[in-house]
Amino acid sequence: MSDSLIKGAIRSFANTFCKVIGAAVALTAILIVISSAISSTPHRHTSIVSHPTHQWKIPSFSPSRPTILHIPVVGTIGYGGGPTKHDLFSVFQDLETLDLQPGALRTVFLYIDTPGGTTNEADTIFRMLEEFKKAKQIPIYAYVDGLCASGGVFVSLAADTIVASTPSFVGSIGVISHPAFNVTNTMKRLGIESATVYKGKNKDALNPFRPWRENETESLQNLIDTTYDRFVHLVSRYRPKLTEEFIREEGAKVYSAEKAQEIGLIDEINDSYTKTLEQIASSLEITNDYQVIELHPELGIQTLLGSDAAALFTKKVEHHLQIPGELPPEMAGKPLYLYRP
Repeated sequence: MSDSLIKGAIRSFANTFCKVIGAAVALTAILIVISSAISSTPHRHTSIVSHPTHQWKIPSFSPSRPTILHIPVVGTIGYGGGPTKHDLFSVFQDLETLDLQPGALRTVFLYIDTPGGTTNEADTIFRMLEEFKKAKQIPIYAYVDGLCASGGVFVSLAADTIVASTPSFVGSIGVISHPAFNVTNTMKRLGIESATVYKGKNKDALNPFRPWRENETESLQNLIDTTYDRFVHLVSRYRPKLTEEFIREEGAKVYSAEKAQEIGLIDEINDSYTKTLEQIASSLEITNDYQVIELHPELGIQTLLGSDAAALFTKKVEHHLQIPGELPPEMAGKPLYLYRP
């Protein structure tokens, strides 16, 4: 091979290598800028998403037009993209930046399809809705289309009127905890030992790597009992056809919409979302001119790429091997208002 061919090959390799290094440096710089922008943005921006009225019209947003605030309660409450107390706080906070004229906000309309979630999140969302309703002196309506179970029922108690579609299911007034497993027999057969260092009586309660002691579940059971008693009390208070005795006797049953209406968990059955919206508008005397809005975070990298992809720029992505039917680890140790058929 001649010297010129060797020099040419070296020159070509060097050029390619420099281009690759340059591209890598540029990409790294871009990722650093994006990461910095995400982590340091001091203010959250929220966009207004307009929904159709019962006439399938989407009027342009106006701060003076009678307004129905649409809030979806969809998915597992407090987990996995479902509604959280922080989401609701953000909605109420950002609503104030819209400069709606006094009296323009006429009602909150909850769209519910949820199996429930953590007791704290469901309880807090309920209390925030109650406080907001009293502060604004407006009614709250709820439309169930699918499932309104456990924590969903808890949240729905804030509504003055609850409407459900015929195929919907409502109920599961109960509390459950993350399942606990004990693997000490298996460990013994395999010759595996485990040690847990702790201080404080019952700090390692339900440790799966040692035999459980007598009455070890007592502390957790007390928490479950307390949250269940609160749930039952509030249901009987806000749904007066249901007595505490009836609720405890029935247990955590899930009812058809027809049965739920019969016992008083819901008020009406209507298979049409738009007709329900029309009834709400009529009761508020705003049938001819109103707007239905939902507040959403503006599109950013986390929305465009997805939370897992965006996490590559901001934090480590963690994966958890989940056993079918097992609750996510984020729910471990928490009492849950959650329906699990």
